[in-house]
Amino acid sequence: MKKIALFICTIFIVASCKDDKKEASKNNDSNDPISSIHIEPTQEDVGLWSGIFEADSVDYDKGDKWSNQNIISVVIQKINNDNTVEGYSVSAGNIRPFKGDLVKEGNSRYVMANEPGDQKYDGTFKFNISENEDSIYGTWVSKRKDLPVLSRKFSLKKTTFTYNPKNILVQPKHGVDEEYTDEYDNVDWVNSKKKKYEEAGDGEEYFIDVQRSASNEIYKINGSTQKLTEKQLKNLHKLDLEIIRNTIYARHGYSFANRGARQFFDNVDWYVPLYINVEDKLSPTEKENIALLKRFEKYATDNYQQYGR
Repeated sequence: MKKIALFICTIFIVASCKDDKKEASKNNDSNDPISSIHIEPTQEDVGLWSGIFEADSVDYDKGDKWSNQNIISVVIQKINNDNTVEGYSVSAGNIRPFKGDLVKEGNSRYVMANEPGDQKYDGTFKFNISENEDSIYGTWVSKRKDLPVLSRKFSLKKTTFTYNPKNILVQPKHGVDEEYTDEYDNVDWVNSKKKKYEEAGDGEEYFIDVQRSASNEIYKINGSTQKLTEKQLKNLHKLDLEIIRNTIYARHGYSFANRGARQFFDNVDWYVPLYINVEDKLSPTEKENIALLKRFEKYATDNYQQYGR
C-alpha cells in the first residue's frame, strides 16, 4: 500500500481529562499548562480527526459526571515504512504524544497504540479503521485502576481546521417553548453551588443546587470582528462576559482545560480543539477585547437560580 494510503489509515489517542476545579472565569491561555511537547501542525504532513471521547466505564465514587465526555482532536505527524505511526492528541487542555502500530488481518485493519505512560492519565488504545477511511472507532483502557474513568469509547471523523473570525455560537431552535429552553441551554451546569433554604412553617433548613445562566447576548456579540465597547458590556452578567471571551479563543482552536468553559463549545459544529496556546494567533482587536472583557469580569456578578435537566 502506498504511503499516502497508510497516512489516511491513522491512529487516535488521547489523554483522559485532568480534574480541573477552576471556574470558567479563570480560564486564561497564559496560565494553562503546556506539555513539554508542543508541535505546530503543517499542511503537508498532518491528518486531523476530531470527535467525542466518551467514558465507557466510570467509578463515580472516585470522580464526578463531568469526566464522562470530552471533545478531542488527533494529529498524525508521521507514518514510517515499518507501519509505525507517530503524532499527538489534544483534549481538555492537554497535549500527549503517541506511538503505535498498524496491524492488518485479512481485509480489516486496526491500530494498537500507547501513550508514553509518564502521566497519570495515560492509557492504551485499540481501534478499527472504517472501510471508507474517513473515521476511526474503538476503545481506550487506562493503565491504572484507581482513576474515575477506567475506559472510554470513541468514533472520530476526519476534519480540517480553519480559523474563521465570523464563527459564533448558534442559538438552538426548540419550537414552541424556545424562550424557556434557550435559558436552559445557556446554563453553567459545572459550577453549581448550594443554596440554603428554610422550610416555611417548621423552620427546617435544606439545601438545593443552584446554577448561573447566560443571556442571549452570547449569540450576538463577536469579539473577533469588531472592537467591543463599554456600553455593550456594562449590563452583562459575568458568565456572558466569560463566554464571549472564550469564544474568541475557541475560534482559534484553543483546547480548554477548564470544564466550565468547554461545556459551551463541545457541541458546536465549527469548534475543533487543536492548540493549548493561541496567544500568538490573536489579532490586535481580539487582544484588546479580551483585556476589556477581563476588566469587566472582575466586577460583574451573576444571579444563581435553580434549574432542572
